[in-house]
Amino acid sequence: MPIVGNLSEFPLPEVLILIGLRTGRLRLLDVPEFGVLDIDIANGDVQAMHVGGDKVTETRTMLDKLGTIMQTQNGMFEFRLSHVPLVARSHSLTIHDLVMRLVCHVDEQRARQKAVPAVGQRYRLVLPEPEIWLDPELDQFFHAARFLLASGVTLADLSRHLQMEATLVHQNLINLRLLGLIDLAHEETSLREEDVCKSKALFRVARMTDTMRKLSTRVPAA
Repeated sequence: MPIVGNLSEFPLPEVLILIGLRTGRLRLLDVPEFGVLDIDIANGDVQAMHVGGDKVTETRTMLDKLGTIMQTQNGMFEFRLSHVPLVARSHSLTIHDLVMRLVCHVDEQRARQKAVPAVGQRYRLVLPEPEIWLDPELDQFFHAARFLLASGVTLADLSRHLQMEATLVHQNLINLRLLGLIDLAHEETSLREEDVCKSKALFRVARMTDTMRKLSTRVPAA
């Protein structure tokens, strides 16, 4: 029997920990931006991600995509035991390592969302521009701001040009950054030391234990 559930009830890191050393495919359905996303896992090692007909094996790309899903906590998951093709990787990626990195990645994203932009900080388009779906309001903002973003623009100038409140412009810019459509003209330094981030991730993963006991009572033995 497959393991199924709702990501709003069981966050993605908890689902990954539940899978553990199993072999099969984790399918995420009705998730923002991607619709359907598959992850092949063999004996607890992540092999590849499949999204929109593309196979992804690069860890950073996986984190970017899964980070968006983890933040929204929308969609369903389904894991089925099955044979999956093994993929040659320069470094293995275990489920535990993926969860650790994902927690750190999302923590950093959330910290960036709360950060007040520095005066003179310029935002610019990322080229080539990713082909992704945007919700109507964000899409409208993006098209209105694209011309200024092409050459780089500060939040204050963009706010004046669009006649929008700076806080609303800032939130839209954050969302566009998380989706990989824009970036900073001069990237800021890391917001967290790696060791601190890893320690926090370990603590959060440990706290998942009680929730996993509850979920595992619903799951048939592998």
